[in-house]
Amino acid sequence: MYRRNLFVKRILCLVSFLLFLAGSVLANSSKSGGATWFNTGLGACGAFSNNGDNIVALSPVDYAAGLHCFKKINVHHQGKTVTATIVDLCPSCGKSAIDLSQAAFQTLASLDLGMIEVTWEYA
Repeated sequence: MYRRNLFVKRILCLVSFLLFLAGSVLANSSKSGGATWFNTGLGACGAFSNNGDNIVALSPVDYAAGLHCFKKINVHHQGKTVTATIVDLCPSCGKSAIDLSQAAFQTLASLDLGMIEVTWEYA
């Protein structure tokens, strides 16, 4: 009985470790999607921000019920990069789509474009 319990514990530790590694790889993989801009204020993470801050709102899938609040992402568009802090939820964004503050969006492109294609990853 003891040997069986020890074997089960070892298997559970191995599975936990493998899931941790898989999560790390997925979290650091690059994502592609559309980026729009929005007027800031009180975000879903509970912090106030203004249009001059480099902040981002994630889709419900990527927001993961606030799991990534206050983490940073690097956003890339046509050779330009901006680092933005996750402070909000974008309910209308599809998976991997993001909503940037005016300042973050303007680092990548003109606000007049409204929407651009980007790649991004957790910093």
